[in-house]
Amino acid sequence: MTIEEYAARQSAYARQEERVETIKGLVKLNFTKEQIIDFLTQNLNLSQQEADNAYNQAMATA
Repeated sequence: MTIEEYAARQSAYARQEERVETIKGLVKLNFTKEQIIDFLTQNLNLSQQEADNAYNQAMATA
C-alpha cells in the first residue's frame, strides 16, 4: 500500500466516523430517521442510499 492509498483510507475512515457521530447527535435531539436521512443528503451530499447505510451503521453501533 502506498502512502497515498493509506492517506485516502484514513480520510475515508475519518469521514465515516464523523457521520456516525453526527447521526448519534441528531438522534439525541429526537430527529426521526427520515429527518436524519434528509439532513445527510442535503448537508453532507450523500445519496439516499449512502445516507440510509450510514444511518443503519450508526444505529448498529449505538
